[in-house]
Amino acid sequence: MMQDAVVLITGGAKGIGLAIAERVIARGARAILWDVDPAALDHAAGHLGARALVQQVDISDPEAVSRAELALTVAPTHLVNNAGIIGRKMDLAALDVAEVDRVLGINLRGTLLATAAFLRARSAHPAAGIVNMASIAGMNGGAPGHAIYGATKGALLALTAAMARDLAPGLRVNALAPGIIDTEIQTQLFASRTALEATTAGIPAARLGTVQEVAEAAEWLLFGAAYVSGEVIRVAGGRK
Repeated sequence: MMQDAVVLITGGAKGIGLAIAERVIARGARAILWDVDPAALDHAAGHLGARALVQQVDISDPEAVSRAELALTVAPTHLVNNAGIIGRKMDLAALDVAEVDRVLGINLRGTLLATAAFLRARSAHPAAGIVNMASIAGMNGGAPGHAIYGATKGALLALTAAMARDLAPGLRVNALAPGIIDTEIQTQLFASRTALEATTAGIPAARLGTVQEVAEAAEWLLFGAAYVSGEVIRVAGGRK
């Protein structure tokens, strides 16, 4: 059954997205990677081989998403809305409106645009599903100075519930809420590697999470969770 699965992964060229692509391909499915980073896409294409299709796409740009949709040579059956940014640290009393729009554009509008493109282009599959990459920041507000990021991830939790209702029964829709995962994006929040690793003091598992652990959960939601929809699963080592 999984031989005909094709998973569209936004932000798929590195980090969690690439780890998900690796698991998808290892199980015999194909992966379509949408990402803004051409160098990372080239590396991912070489690493993943012929079962991966890569496209340079800014998902916050409706025209870019439309072009990518029209250029698809294979119809996706599953979707992982993984692309997202933390954005610049801001004081709520001194908002940079352009930066607010940038974070909203990628994390929320980009998710909606990618989902709409997927729904238009998709092919039916008996295990069809969507995974939205939220964050525990959507539950606890996130790191100080990053309220906009937390707000977008909270919005993704509400969007997941709405999508699960509106797209049933043909599509299952769930969300993952990772905690502090050892990825490049986390370096934007911490002054040093030492500072990042010091956060493990607040994690019951006493360590950072790995991209492979998030990818494992995503794979289960995509292919193994036949009666699970509208749910949010924390991948956070017990951290709330």
